[in-house]
Amino acid sequence: SLGPPAPPPAGRGFLGGNPAYRLATLKAPSFPRAAHDVACAVRHAAHHPASDGTVALIGHSAGAHLAAVVALDADRFGDGCVDSRPARADLLVGLAGAYDVTALGVLAAPLFGALPSEDPELWASGNPMHLASPDDGVRALLIHGERDTVVPLRFSERFAARLDEMGLAAAVETLSGVDHRGVTDPAVIGEIVVSWITGNREQTAS
Repeated sequence: SLGPPAPPPAGRGFLGGNPAYRLATLKAPSFPRAAHDVACAVRHAAHHPASDGTVALIGHSAGAHLAAVVALDADRFGDGCVDSRPARADLLVGLAGAYDVTALGVLAAPLFGALPSEDPELWASGNPMHLASPDDGVRALLIHGERDTVVPLRFSERFAARLDEMGLAAAVETLSGVDHRGVTDPAVIGEIVVSWITGNREQTAS
């Protein structure tokens, strides 16, 4: 899923939402359509009357991958949005994300509708490992369970290293005894995420 793991705590000043995005099927790949959906949600959040303009994208697993793509390459996406005004996410919180689609190999083929050898440009455009640049200005918190057997911890570690190479602020939070699904539990990550967003929102505004 893409969105907060729980409703924002009362009194914290958050405007939260959990946008839907198009999923891949055996007959219809979802990229880049799913990224357009996420980009539209970013625009809606950034320009909402109750928003201060700061946008934090939070995603789990495949949702973390899409959140990273849009956070790093927002200008490429947004086809079909009701709001034509551009917007970017300032903060990225990835929960057990598979950020390097090349490392997934054929497992990611349904997303693109092709193998990497068949359409390398499409795969590159949907691979966060290839999208980071010093101009992005995105701050990232990557949370991963130590016991995740679905998406190994190395995905978050290598993505954080790549962001760091590009001069972007990236932190990895490894949770002991937590598996792939447990990393979405508000009781486990709620305060970590809220505290990190609060601190970084203040930095973004300053």
